[in-house]
Amino acid sequence: MENLFADVALAARLESFAARDHRRFVSAAARVFPAAGAELLEVAGGAAAFCLPGAPFNQAIGLGLSGPVAASDIDTLENFFTERGESVRVNVCPLAHPSLAAELSRRHYFVADFENVLVRALGPDDEQARLDSLVDIHVVTPDERPLWARLVVRGFSTTGTLTEVEENISRVLTAEERAVQLLATIDGDPVGTGEIVIEDGIGWLSADTTLPAYRCRGVQTAMQRARLHLAYTEGCELAVTESRPGSGSQRNMERLGFRIAYTRVDMVQSGGAS
Repeated sequence: MENLFADVALAARLESFAARDHRRFVSAAARVFPAAGAELLEVAGGAAAFCLPGAPFNQAIGLGLSGPVAASDIDTLENFFTERGESVRVNVCPLAHPSLAAELSRRHYFVADFENVLVRALGPDDEQARLDSLVDIHVVTPDERPLWARLVVRGFSTTGTLTEVEENISRVLTAEERAVQLLATIDGDPVGTGEIVIEDGIGWLSADTTLPAYRCRGVQTAMQRARLHLAYTEGCELAVTESRPGSGSQRNMERLGFRIAYTRVDMVQSGGAS
């Protein structure tokens, strides 16, 4: 398997993909909740997305990979979010121009979180899907999309009971168009989710969840292998995913050949919600 060097060119390619993915969320939110004012701002070579009040997609990504970031760029970014009543959250790639982190630091932004971006090359070994005999993976039907979306939101919920914001997010996920959504079942019961967005030779894996009662039974590994197979058969050269540092998801991805390309730093405006 080819070893990939995580240079600025690779980071710019991946962060540009992520920025375009934010457009997907904004577009879906605008269709489902037209009065909410979903909007995308192009700024400093990246994008800032406002989807719904309180949504986790309300953030900026991909800034500073095409050149220096000016103070006026951050002024524009801050105005975009504060006018909508949101704190300013910027996902900073460590290969971005140093002016981005310097300007955020000058404004007393603080580090709220970290996120690994993992990548691997695809090759002939991915041509055959290695399916788990107990776990079935299939592309969701239109009728299954609301179920799939609720499972995703439940998987990322900290309370187990969906809030109004989380219910709204599930409706946005149901309406998204670019992603191929997949459902994992065991004996016909839905147990896990995943999706993949394919574009420009990249297959981006996300929305990985497994119901607690079915964890440690190979659900996520089966989902990963199915998407790697799909990405390869669609002509992708790279597969990409994200994870929290040191998480079980990172371990599972590394077992399948993914390696950390870089770690994003999630920076939030001082005084904003983390």
